[in-house]
Amino acid sequence: MNRLSIQTIAVLCLVSLAGCATSLDTGAEKVQVVTAAQKERLCQSLGVIGTEQRLGPNKPSNAMHKALNEVASKGGNGIFVISSNLDWAEGASVTAEALKCKF
Repeated sequence: MNRLSIQTIAVLCLVSLAGCATSLDTGAEKVQVVTAAQKERLCQSLGVIGTEQRLGPNKPSNAMHKALNEVASKGGNGIFVISSNLDWAEGASVTAEALKCKF
């Protein structure tokens, strides 16, 4: 292979990996992780959510971004993480409670 072909393959690999990243939707960047004490004092539950990320290089981050996006889509501004799991073969998951908090 010539140098140009190797560079082209490298760029295509990077682009395909970047395409697997889950970005934050509008409003999701404002969602705050809360403690159990904050949850009890300041927040109202909007329900329990669950997210998974099976593919990609950064499974835990992508699973959390999906959870933050879901909280924002429900009108929430807080998230209480109930559990998170990581298995490099199976992927990552987040189970959390979506919250509307008085911050």
